[in-house]
Amino acid sequence: MRRKTWIIVGGVVAACLVIGTVLLLGLAAPGGAASPEAAVADYVTALHDRNREKLADIADPDTDSSAEISRRITELGGGRLVVSDRRFDTTASDAEVRATLSGQLNGSPYSDVIWLRRIDDAWFVALGPHQNSTPKGAS
Repeated sequence: MRRKTWIIVGGVVAACLVIGTVLLLGLAAPGGAASPEAAVADYVTALHDRNREKLADIADPDTDSSAEISRRITELGGGRLVVSDRRFDTTASDAEVRATLSGQLNGSPYSDVIWLRRIDDAWFVALGPHQNSTPKGAS
């Protein structure tokens, strides 16, 4: 009888561990990066590697980023973009930073601005329109 009790207790503990792991993974916040600089570094590396998953991981979760990720990979990915300078400008909000990237795209001068947003303790790149935005001219 004692062995049966231990088997039952072991089964309950194992079930609780599995349920806890599933809940923890399901409730985990999206990726992001530890700082604006890290978010931009991840962004540039993900473009270079054409890593759609990494771009999705650092994309602002409040934006509809799938189309924008595809567009940027097509236009900038695979080593076509070489970033030689990164400038970070603060804004009125502590949760938003403007990053200006400069370098070369296919050998021609390139400059672009990306917006970074802090959510909780992680930084994300705004890739695409905000999910709650209404396009101009739409009613």
